[in-house]
Amino acid sequence: MYFRTRIFAISILTVTAVLALVISLSWSRIMTVELTNLDSRLCMEAKRLIPKHTLLDVNNSADNISNLRDTSLSGSRLMTDLTDKLRVSSPNQLMISVGSVEQGFITAPTGGDVQDVISRLHWVSAEPLALTDNNKANAVCQFAFFEHQQNQWRASLFQASNQQSFIAVDVAATTSQLTSTLQAALIVVIPFSLLLSILGAWFIATNTIRPINRLHKAMDKVTQKDLSHRLPEHKEDKEFKMLIDAYNTMLDRLEDSFRQVSRFTADAAHELKTPLTVLRGKLEQAVLSENPSQLDLNAILDEVGHLSAMTRKLLLLSQADSGSMALHFEPINITELVDELIADMTLLSDELELDCEIEKDLITKGDIVLLKQLLNNLLVNVMRYSLTHKVVTIHARQNESVIEVVISNFCLPILNDVRVKLFNRFYRGEPAYTQGISGSGLGLSLAREIARAHGGDLTLEPSESEVVTMRLLLPIVK
Repeated sequence: MYFRTRIFAISILTVTAVLALVISLSWSRIMTVELTNLDSRLCMEAKRLIPKHTLLDVNNSADNISNLRDTSLSGSRLMTDLTDKLRVSSPNQLMISVGSVEQGFITAPTGGDVQDVISRLHWVSAEPLALTDNNKANAVCQFAFFEHQQNQWRASLFQASNQQSFIAVDVAATTSQLTSTLQAALIVVIPFSLLLSILGAWFIATNTIRPINRLHKAMDKVTQKDLSHRLPEHKEDKEFKMLIDAYNTMLDRLEDSFRQVSRFTADAAHELKTPLTVLRGKLEQAVLSENPSQLDLNAILDEVGHLSAMTRKLLLLSQADSGSMALHFEPINITELVDELIADMTLLSDELELDCEIEKDLITKGDIVLLKQLLNNLLVNVMRYSLTHKVVTIHARQNESVIEVVISNFCLPILNDVRVKLFNRFYRGEPAYTQGISGSGLGLSLAREIARAHGGDLTLEPSESEVVTMRLLLPIVK
């Protein structure tokens, strides 16, 4: 199902449900008010039926009803008046009983059913009335509802002194006019409401789907070769702005990743090209030479070693990028590892002046091979780029819950633009600084990835332009 269709259907169903609920609640409220008013009218009419004089003949209902002059109306006029006031279409939808125990009762319709109905009623409420006649000060009007001949009836019994009057009406008959009015109104209201609901649902669905359509069109423009398309955020609702922000941010990261992969591939090809070219040249020279024994095997072996080291670094960086770097964790004494590497460093370069402060028993948990490569990369850079006869500072200590290794050395002045690129892959700094110095430009990048894979980090600390300070943090294990 299309999203637009789903929104349209949900809108129609919601409006229809609300409309049905409103009509039901309104009809229920109207019926409650109507029945309350009906009770009041029944009580008033029952009170009006009480005769002021004695009935002449209890066995002759027609004559007695015609003699109810005290009620202002009599005989057929009385029934017609009650039929109009109680909004029924026929006297057969009324029950009347007037009289007293001493004088007897007259009923309409004539017969014993009315008295039998009265005897079986359960009066649910009573309303005391204050009459102008002092002899009827204790008058009370009671109400009941009952079922008779499969119809619902409401009744009122008025009692004053020794006389009482009873009047009941068929509820369906008295509310038939109201029901007809409601049906006539619904015939007009329901189609009109449905038409408005359809138009409203179409408007809501169209406006809801519009930003999604724009997003879809923008996504169609994105290709592997062109990730520059972004969605504008102006005039969009807050929810869609969040979605557009997430989409644009995803494209930013995707574009950066593609750019980084492309640059990485180009740099790797360039770095691999040089040793391969050297190897090819030496091999061609050996093939063309009349004396193959003059082949410089040591130079070839150096180039192969350089290729092997670079391949290993590229593999580790690739594993770090994909989060699949293989780590074999074990407790490692950083103090001993740093001391060992410093000793090797001293053997390789006797021109360095070292200022070492290494705390004892700095224990972390990690991969010994990778951590050794991390520290070795840092110290090799110190030996390659440090100025002679300048002090190299190497401090290792516990700083709260981490091991902090700070390596600082003097070098040629480095601009800030160069400093921010030092961790970029294959970046070796300005050519003037690296001339005659071997390297691939992967050491610092790989060292930082190894530190992060161990839950730590490697950062370049702010310092003077002729000083480089690297700060390595590793979690401590106690």
